[in-house]
Amino acid sequence: MINKDSDIEIIISRYLSKEATAEDIKILEDWISATPENYRSFLSQKNVWEVSHPAFNPEEIDVDSAHRKVMEQILHPNQPVSVRPKLSFLHYWQQVAAILLLPLLILSAYLYFKPASQIAETYQELFTPYGTWSVVNLPDGSKVWLNAGSSLKYPTQFNDKQRVVSMQGEAYFEVESDKEHPFIVKTKQLTVEATGTAFNVNAYAPDHVAAVTLVKGKVAVTLDQKKTISLSPGEKIDYNLATSLYNVNKTNTYKWCSWKDGILIFRDDPLEYVFKRLGQTYNVEFILKDAELGKYSYKATFEGESLNEILRLLEMSAPIRCKEVSNRNSNNEKFEKQRIEVSRIVGK
Repeated sequence: MINKDSDIEIIISRYLSKEATAEDIKILEDWISATPENYRSFLSQKNVWEVSHPAFNPEEIDVDSAHRKVMEQILHPNQPVSVRPKLSFLHYWQQVAAILLLPLLILSAYLYFKPASQIAETYQELFTPYGTWSVVNLPDGSKVWLNAGSSLKYPTQFNDKQRVVSMQGEAYFEVESDKEHPFIVKTKQLTVEATGTAFNVNAYAPDHVAAVTLVKGKVAVTLDQKKTISLSPGEKIDYNLATSLYNVNKTNTYKWCSWKDGILIFRDDPLEYVFKRLGQTYNVEFILKDAELGKYSYKATFEGESLNEILRLLEMSAPIRCKEVSNRNSNNEKFEKQRIEVSRIVGK
């Protein structure tokens, strides 16, 4: 039984540090499934934990202790540490030199000639819960804004040839300039290559259209590993996965990047697109009861409003009525994606 917020925070901390008991895990599962807000809160705390606990921390290695143990094992492999005889300084290093010289030469040659790109990499992966966005600084100094329901995977250290990250959803990149080490963003639909620039990538998995908007600099966008298109500042490419067709147009870039400032801008956009954008941001499925509603042109700017406030404003300014459909699964009583029906108001 959870009596206060601090209780569940303690359980989450134990779970993330792999110290949770079976009872803790059961309590946590029940709490997460209780409300969508609890689920988002858990994901948010998990992101903070993963960023603050990287996969590899060199500072935790006790080099001196490791060195002593290796020397003992090399010199006296079959003798307990407590009964090993003391060696003179000169005798000690004579044996060490004789034993380690050849292996050290081999190891040095191996590391010298082995390309850095073949050295094993460790990765961080960040997921942003719905209804919010996050910012991450990459190892090279580049900065990434990650939109709601999006994920970013990147190495803790870029290799000596290129800087590669992968993502799903939407992200805005401000890339540190380095022409000798291209910055590459990979999605399921396309690949973006840049050096020093700022651009937005929209590539949500369920969507059949992916887009790249260039704010400054230059980027090369490769579609399905086949055709590459270069963009200039102020241009946006839309790529239709279903038809393999694309369009490049001049645009107001801030309209497509304003989400990183907590702003949603719509300028004569069809309601179909408005609801699609809101669905991506808040993890909501909108059901249009009248297909013609989707063509209704809409203009608005939302800044800091909750989903309920946005829906209320939509009802005030468009001939629609929004009704929430139960999002509780009758079989297991767990919450699923929120569903909202949108119908036309007759005579308006």
